[in-house]
Amino acid sequence: MAKSKTRYKHGDYIIREIKGRYYVYKLENVGGDVKERYVGPLDKIVEFYISSGGVGVSPTMRPPGFEPGTSCVAGRRPNPG
Repeated sequence: MAKSKTRYKHGDYIIREIKGRYYVYKLENVGGDVKERYVGPLDKIVEFYISSGGVGVSPTMRPPGFEPGTSCVAGRRPNPG
């Protein structure tokens, strides 16, 4: 029977399955060679992401500030009137 795929690549990251657990590696160019740098177990990375408030928050948008008009959508500011 054929063994299922145990390596998944997305951009510069690789996820490997080893003994039923998943581990994350980052591809880096070092002197013309591509090296894999170990990041950590996937479950711990996801737990950290969730606990840091990463779920539901766009990583490219800043959180709203205390001053009125600092949080705007699509470049439109609220009407002060």
